Amino acid sequence: MKRYLILIVVIASSIKSFSQILPGTLDVTGMPSVSQNIADLVTEAGQDDDTIGFESNFDEALISFALDPTSAPIVGVVATSEQNCSANVYRYSVFMHIQYDAPANVIIEAKTTSNSGFRFPAVSPYDNLIIQPLGPRDLFPENGGNYIEIPNDAGAAIKVMEFVGCRQDIPIQFRIRPSVKARSGNSNFTLVYTVVASIT
Repeated sequence: MKRYLILIVVIASSIKSFSQILPGTLDVTGMPSVSQNIADLVTEAGQDDDTIGFESNFDEALISFALDPTSAPIVGVVATSEQNCSANVYRYSVFMHIQYDAPANVIIEAKTTSNSGFRFPAVSPYDNLIIQPLGPRDLFPENGGNYIEIPNDAGAAIKVMEFVGCRQDIPIQFRIRPSVKARSGNSNFTLVYTVVASIT
């Protein structure tokens, strides 16, 4: 009878730990600075060629996502980000939009490639499961890894990628396609990343 009760307690604890998604932190480093000459945009009087633009280095921006460290106040046990990422594997979708208005007639695009970045931690017990409920801990870009236009509207944020499990140093490449219709001068805008986690 004792074994039966202990088993119930262990199962109940496991269900509780997987019934909520732990909070995490997204770190972003780098963002291209763009300068465009009007001579690159005009091919003939009266014609506007907005297919020529600025393309950043592949790793101009790097993003990393990890679950935050946690502690149990009563027993004083602390779990590191690495331990939490190893024990709690979720699916993460990364959405992007522009805030503070990019210039009119300027198209900003972003992309990454399949399995870019690094798993965190490199090895997890999840990797050895015969059936992995969310699939392998890989990264999957949207649009086949081709550029995706980033909307200038928080209500229309677009998914750029998804990955299973925590991940570090995911490179983001940007392409900016301006037009002679855009106003000259300096412009500043904020690129917003949103991470949505799920257990399915």
